[in-house]
Amino acid sequence: MSRQNDILKDKHHSSHHHSSHSSSHHHSSHHHSSHHHSHSSSRRISPADQKKIDNLVSKYQVVENTSRVTEKAPKRRHRHSRLRPGTKAVIILVSIPLALIIAFSAAFAVLNIVGRSNLPEIEKGIEDNKYSVSYDEGKTIVYNGKKYALNDNIVTIAGIGVDREGFGLVNDTVGTAGQADTIIIVALDLDSGKVSAVMIPRDTMVDVDLYSVSGTYVGVDRMQICLSYAYGDGKVTSCENVITSVERILYGIPVNLYGVLELQGIPALNDAVGGITVESLETFDKFTKGQRITLYGDDAVIYVRERNAAMLNSDALRRERQIQYLRSFIQKTASSALKNFGIITDLYNVASEYSFTNISLSKLTYLATTLLSKGITFDEIVSLRGELVDADPYPEYIVDEEAVFETVLSIFYNPVSE
Repeated sequence: MSRQNDILKDKHHSSHHHSSHSSSHHHSSHHHSSHHHSHSSSRRISPADQKKIDNLVSKYQVVENTSRVTEKAPKRRHRHSRLRPGTKAVIILVSIPLALIIAFSAAFAVLNIVGRSNLPEIEKGIEDNKYSVSYDEGKTIVYNGKKYALNDNIVTIAGIGVDREGFGLVNDTVGTAGQADTIIIVALDLDSGKVSAVMIPRDTMVDVDLYSVSGTYVGVDRMQICLSYAYGDGKVTSCENVITSVERILYGIPVNLYGVLELQGIPALNDAVGGITVESLETFDKFTKGQRITLYGDDAVIYVRERNAAMLNSDALRRERQIQYLRSFIQKTASSALKNFGIITDLYNVASEYSFTNISLSKLTYLATTLLSKGITFDEIVSLRGELVDADPYPEYIVDEEAVFETVLSIFYNPVSE
């Protein structure tokens, strides 16, 4: 229960940063520009603007007088010269954008620091298993006679796509929170800038924790991982349940951050970056295989969601489209952010209307700036290897356990030279 409370607090904290950051550079700019104005014009700060400045200082803990000198410097005599007509106006005009830059940089730097300090630390790695020997809670393992060390620079995020609009239960009924049609585990290497992703098929069989409406644990049942989201409240406990199941599949690798997106969030985010261009991998609905098209609005939803359920491998084909789309989306976003980092905040604002997450704006700011500064790469996206079985009443995906182990090893560990 304490973990749930912590996440709920972080969700509140996330929205707090979200609302504050979007206006922080504007509010602070009045403060800095007014400093110039007080010596060169009669313009004053309005009470409303002053209140906004005070809010900025208190929320971001920005020290107002950062240029204060600790030791008293000798006073200098200044020569007074008469400015040419119009010079004051030029100084004012120049000082305003300069103040904006300083104010934005200060707020941005604080977001970055807060985000870094709030990131979870990796405390353990792969659990004991039949393929390797683990030491120091899995931070070091030996596999096939070779030693590997856990990469503790990695931050792991669960991206969850649900097959409905809105979050919560229907009439307080267990199992009505929706299903996790898409589960993708994203690994961010903050040292190298490398982004890796593992897609977990929705029909992957795993032990799922079951809970009553009141949140009482009632047992475990083996079922498709997509159902793990249904056995929760449609928010925190649903996400935690998905993560619990994911960690069981990935040999205990911890997943601390998550973001769940409902259907309508797809076209909203898609259009916020100006559409995503793909070459259709299949002929279905309005798409033709090999057709190059820029997706807008509901077409983006159709492309990443639709499948022919009558075909046994329809989900595998859909995952290929999702991987293709995700790669294009991240590459376009990263390219845009290098020119204008404000797009990260814009996307966060858009997503907030259609998502539920424990990733605050400060965390996102830190992650994005770190990856971009390292020269972000996004090449490795894999789907867990296994076999889809035509079971009754629904297909079951049985993962290749050793192949999954090797995938975890390649993403989260580095070989140790003897």
